[in-house]
Amino acid sequence: MPLTRFICPDQEEREISQCLQKCPRTEGRCLSLPTLMAIADGRPWTGKPSTTQLLNGTRLAYLQITKGYSVDPFDRAFALLGSRHHHRFEVIAKKLNALSEEKLDGEVTGILDLLVPDETITEEAYELWDYKTSGSFKVAKALGLVGRKVPDPTGEVYKTSGKWGKAGSIKMITQYERDLLAVDMWDWEFQLNHYRIKIEAIGFPVSKMKIQATVRDGGTMVAEGRGIDQNIFVIPVARYDDRLITDYFAQKREALLSALESKQLPPPCDAKETWDGRRCEAFCDVWQFCDVGVEAHKRVQ
Repeated sequence: MPLTRFICPDQEEREISQCLQKCPRTEGRCLSLPTLMAIADGRPWTGKPSTTQLLNGTRLAYLQITKGYSVDPFDRAFALLGSRHHHRFEVIAKKLNALSEEKLDGEVTGILDLLVPDETITEEAYELWDYKTSGSFKVAKALGLVGRKVPDPTGEVYKTSGKWGKAGSIKMITQYERDLLAVDMWDWEFQLNHYRIKIEAIGFPVSKMKIQATVRDGGTMVAEGRGIDQNIFVIPVARYDDRLITDYFAQKREALLSALESKQLPPPCDAKETWDGRRCEAFCDVWQFCDVGVEAHKRVQ
């Protein structure tokens, strides 16, 4: 079952079909009708899992398919921003006769954002791009930004003593550098490598893979405090062994389809899939159907 209910501003859960037909609240709609329709327009389960679906935990994917769940429309603001972002780039790409928003079929499906000729080499090859709209925390991890304390180059000193240092000593600031060993974007890497394999199988050799990440909280003190000093980054994606990628998605596909066939709840999502538990606490739509999710919400209440 897909998304079936909205959590209204009065915290009442109402069927989406009822909401879209006529808002039952005396105050009127909380958001415009087109906005609510866009939020409600999810991808139905077709029997074929998608690449991004399998990058989630199997339990999460299973519950999203089998349980009617609810969301607060206001929590989908950034998802709408990302969709609009994709649409505008798609329109421009079509004008340039570039492959954009193309469906990739197979036992596991996908949608590529952009495929263009690689202009840096002479032989026929293509660059695979994917657009992301993400928070500064995720982008900083994808860039492998690591902070270290260094003396303030301006020579400014501490005026008072404290845990930060003694009065009169050079002030220490945090300087961020990219460390390839600290890069953490396994899901983006697996997604693009899976698309690459599909694209190459139909005759388009891929020479480069890139993420274009727009920082949705770019320019804020929070983002700057994580070393994010731009609003858009282009991040190269490493080429992984084909067997590693195909085995991963084959195993995840089999796990999901087997759970659906047997109607047995899969094991809990692992630490990587739950962002070390953060997803269970605040970013899972189906947490109430999961014992791990219920316990996580008890901890943060």
